[in-house]
Amino acid sequence: MREVVERVLGAESEAKARIDNARKQAASIRSKADEAATAMVVTAREQAVAGAKARLDQARSEAESLLEAARTRDANAAEATASSAAGATEALVADIVTMIAGRPS
Repeated sequence: MREVVERVLGAESEAKARIDNARKQAASIRSKADEAATAMVVTAREQAVAGAKARLDQARSEAESLLEAARTRDANAAEATASSAAGATEALVADIVTMIAGRPS
C-alpha cells in the first residue's frame, strides 16, 4: 500500500512538474507572439504615418499649384479689366472734350 501511495505521489509530482513546464513554454510562446505582434503594429503604424505624410505633401503641393494658377488668372483678369477701363475712360474723356469744344463727333 505504501508503495502505491508513493507511486501516486510521485506521479502527481511528475504531473505538476510537466504542467509547470508546459506553462513556462506557453508563457514563452505568448511572449514571443506579443513581441512579434508589437513589431508588426509598429511597422504598420510607421508605414501609415509615412503614407499619410506623403499624401499630405502631395495635397499641399497641388494646393499651392492651384493657388498660384488662380493668382495668375486673377492678375491677368485684373490687368485686362484695368486696360479696358483705361480705354473706356480715354474714350469718355475724348467725348467730353469734343462736347465742350463744340465739335460734333
